[in-house]
Amino acid sequence: MNYLDLFSGIGGFHLGILQAGVKIDKCYFSEIDKYATQIYKRHFPTSIELGDIKGIKSETLGKIDLVTFGFPCQDLSIAGKRAGLGGARSGLFFEAMRLIKELRPSIFIFENVKGLLTSNEGKDFEVVLREIADIGIYECEWQLVNTSWVLPQNRERIYFIGHFGEGSGQKVFPIQEDEGLFNQKTNNEIASCFQSTYYKGGVGAGHTLIKMTQSLPDAQRIREITGNSVTLKGLGGGQGAKTGLYAIPVLTPNRKEKRQNGPRFKNNNDPMFTLTAQDLHGIFDGIDIRRLTPKEGLRLQGFPDNYLDGSDTAKYKSIGNAVSVPIVKMIIERLFQCPTS
Repeated sequence: MNYLDLFSGIGGFHLGILQAGVKIDKCYFSEIDKYATQIYKRHFPTSIELGDIKGIKSETLGKIDLVTFGFPCQDLSIAGKRAGLGGARSGLFFEAMRLIKELRPSIFIFENVKGLLTSNEGKDFEVVLREIADIGIYECEWQLVNTSWVLPQNRERIYFIGHFGEGSGQKVFPIQEDEGLFNQKTNNEIASCFQSTYYKGGVGAGHTLIKMTQSLPDAQRIREITGNSVTLKGLGGGQGAKTGLYAIPVLTPNRKEKRQNGPRFKNNNDPMFTLTAQDLHGIFDGIDIRRLTPKEGLRLQGFPDNYLDGSDTAKYKSIGNAVSVPIVKMIIERLFQCPTS
C-alpha cells in the first residue's frame, strides 16, 4: 500500500505496521523535528520527506491507502493548560483532516492522550467527530488502550480508526486487556526491563542490559520483591550484599514534589509511569534513585535497543513523544487480519 505518516516522530507507527507483516510500497512522512527526521530516514531510507504538514499539497502524492498520525497533544493533556483544539499545537489536527478529506485514504488511524475525550468538557472530541462526519464517507471506531496491556508502562492513549466504507479493513475494537503480551495480573515482575545499573556512574554502570545480569555479583542484581532472594550471607556490607537490590519506579528523581496522577513511587506489580517528553523517570533500588536509561525507555515503548543515537536529551524527548509499537502492531494485525507472530 501507499502510506502517509503525519507527525511521524521516530517512526513508531511505521515500525508497528512492518512488524505486523504489512508491505508498504511507497511511504511519505511529515515531521519538523530535525532529530526525529534523521532517525526516521535512517530506519526507513526509501521514505519521502515532506516537511511541515502545512506545506503538503495532496495533489503531489497520488493515491494514498493509509494515513497515520499522532498530532501534538500538549494542548489536550491533563497536565497542561488545556487550550484544546484551539491551541496552536493540537490545532494541527485540522491540517491532518484537510489531507484526509483531499486524499480519501482507505483507512486513517490517529493516536492521542486520553485528555482528548474530556478537553473543554468533551466539546473538543465532539469537534473531532463532527470533522470526520462532515467528510461523509468514513465509519469510525475508537478505544482507550493502555500500553500496560502489552508492556510494563502505564500509558493510556486513545486510538481512533476511520474506515472508508466496506472492504477497508476489519473491525478492530474492542481490544481486551488480557489479549496483550504482558498481563499485569499474572506477571510478578515490577517491570521486565529494569536492571541494576545507574544512569550516570555507580556500580555496574557499564552494564546496559535491562534484565537481571548474571555476570554481576549477587549484591548488584535487581530482583523481584516476590521472586527468589539472593543467598543470605552472614557477612557482607554495602549495596545489597545480604539481600540483593529491588527496583521501584519513581517519577522525576530531582523533583520531590513531582507527581503523575497521585503517587511519586510505584508499588510492586504496578506498570511504569507514562513516558512523556517532559517528565524524567527513575528507579529506586533500595539505596539510591537513578534516571531511567534511554534503552529502558525504548523497551518500555517496544522499540529495539539500538533504535536511537545522539544525545540522551534528544532520545528522551523522542521516546516520550512516540507511540507504543506493540499496540500499533496489534491494531494492524486485527485490521488486516495478519497472521499473529
